[in-house]
Amino acid sequence: MPTYLVERYLPGHDRAWLEDALARLPHVGDVTYLGSLYVPTDEACLCRFEAADAQSVRDVNVLAGLPFARIVACTEIGTTHSGHLHEGEPS
Repeated sequence: MPTYLVERYLPGHDRAWLEDALARLPHVGDVTYLGSLYVPTDEACLCRFEAADAQSVRDVNVLAGLPFARIVACTEIGTTHSGHLHEGEPS
């Protein structure tokens, strides 16, 4: 299933506000929230979702009342704890 990155700019909001807001994300259809990266110095957050399409991700975020700047498809490139690519991945 495709993965999407939701880019958020949250001026005036702190981590506690963000955590409360993310807890309100509804479980709708096939959309799965995969986690976030919060950058407090930039008042920004990047959230990952798995879903059939970007519109489904948009709908879930609108229902939760979470602001976002954009939603884009992304591909995760994993590493091991040593920093090397997972076995079998091209370098």
